[in-house]
Order: sequence, then C-alpha cells, then structure tokens
Amino acid sequence: MKTKLMAGLLTAIVMMSCGTKKNEVKDGPTTGTISLGVDESFQRVVEAEKVAFRDNYHFANINLQFKPENEAIADLLNDKVRGAVVTRELTDAEKAVFTREKITYRSFKFAADGIALLVHPSNKDTLIGLDQLKALLSGREKSWKSIGSSRGGDVELVVDKANSSNIKFLVDLFGLGNSGLSVSAAGSNKEVIEYVKSHPNAMGIIGSNWISDGDNPTSLGFIRSVNVMSVAKESSLPKAEFYQPFGYNLALKKYPLRREVKIILKESYLGLGTGFVNYVCGDMGQLIVLKSGLIPLTRPITIRQYQISQ
Repeated sequence: MKTKLMAGLLTAIVMMSCGTKKNEVKDGPTTGTISLGVDESFQRVVEAEKVAFRDNYHFANINLQFKPENEAIADLLNDKVRGAVVTRELTDAEKAVFTREKITYRSFKFAADGIALLVHPSNKDTLIGLDQLKALLSGREKSWKSIGSSRGGDVELVVDKANSSNIKFLVDLFGLGNSGLSVSAAGSNKEVIEYVKSHPNAMGIIGSNWISDGDNPTSLGFIRSVNVMSVAKESSLPKAEFYQPFGYNLALKKYPLRREVKIILKESYLGLGTGFVNYVCGDMGQLIVLKSGLIPLTRPITIRQYQISQ
C-alpha cells in the first residue's frame, strides 16, 4: 500500500512539474514566438537575419518592432519584448531594474557600423573634423563657412528621430545635453537620405549600413544620390586624417564615428531569443552582417589591400 502511495505521489509530482514547465516556457531555441525591439537604423540587417533564420527553422516566429533605441530598451525593461538591438549598454538605473527583479540580462555584440554624414551631390566640401561637427550640433557654429566650407548659408542638420541611436551616439560622444541640439528629425534613415537629396544645405546623419550594401539596389541608389563626408578626429591640417564609414576603415577602427551593435537579451532559459542570438553570432549570421555592409564581430574577417599600378 505504501509503495503504491509513493508511486502515485511521484507520478503527481512529475505531472505537476511538467505542467508548470509547459506553462512557463512556451518557446525553445528554434520554436515559438517572441518579439524583439530594434532601433530603426538596423532594420535592414535584422530583417535579413530574421528571414534567413526562419528559412532554417519554420516553427520560429520573431516579431520585429522598429523604434528609437531608448524606446526599445524601455520595452525590454517592461517585458514587452524579449530582446533589444541597440548600440549602447544599459545605464545603472536600467540595470537596477534587472537587479530588483532578480533577472540576469545578457549582451551580445555582433556587428560594427558607423555614423555616416551625408551632403547634397552639389556639395563638394566633404571633409569635416569632430570638433566642427560638435560645434554644429551644439549650435555654437551654424554656417558652412564657419567649418571651412566655401558654401554659403547655414547647415541644416537632419537625423532620423530625436531619440534614435544615431543622435544618441553623438550626444554621448561629445558630452552634449539632449536639449538645445541644432537638429531636425526627418522620421527615418530613408527619409533623411531623401531630404539631403533635395536640400543643398542639408547634412544628414544616418547609420552607414543604409548606404553600404553593395548587392542591394536600394542601397546603391542611395549612395549614388548623395555625397558621403570624410571625418577626421582633428580638423586642423596637416594632422587631419580623413576616413569614410566603409568596410576597411570600420574594421581597422580608423573611422572616428564607429560604433558597435548588440542584442540585449532578457531570457533566463534556453529560449528562442538565445537561438536567434546564436544564429546571428554564428557563421551564416555573420555572413549576413558582412553582406549588409556592417563589420562582423564574432567571426574573423580578411582585410586585403590592393596596389593599383599607374
């Protein structure tokens, strides 16, 4: 009798345990449905990763929500998304939320890109130093002539959104406050490019991956319709060394406005978020990163220099 009772209790415990696990964990590394918050600057590369991941794992559904970086992180803290694709680490106040909830977050760097500065195709003055860019953003300088250009009129600084990762990166880099910035918001990276194409005095601020995918006709169309500025840490000659935000300069960390892209994951078990991160950081995922015009950070790349004979 005792043996039967013990066996019955054991069976009940196993069934309860299985039931609890089933209710709490609704996804696995390659199955289920989750949402990710993605800064709009990285829409193209993350969409490409999602499509490739889905082609391999047909029972995995990842809903991408494109929004400014701070909003994506806020959604992560409020359990509205499983992870966030952003360019910064969490602040101390944001980390405190995880500490209170006794949840450990994980951060995975998977790509690097740069902040690209675009000007109208008629603008041939395409060199700028970080000190000049800071002066324009802070409003200390406003005209093209004040930054050494022969062009007349004031510089129209245009960014995608007021609280996107693009402008946040520059604010943090230069130690500027969010208030009083001399910038206008166009709505998206694509709209910034369109604005620069039609406004001769504009200077657009976007993520470089929007103009770096050589296999994408849209990306090629964008870069052919604008001029990309070269940026130096110092604007004074002859010390100034100017670089553009493309592969070689990003890989060797020569471009002054280089940044790293990461996925911050809020997942305490081996779920779909972990499965997607493993794919993005794996061989195929990093090939997609490279094809999208970004620099892979979890796999080695080969850098070749070619000498062109005269």
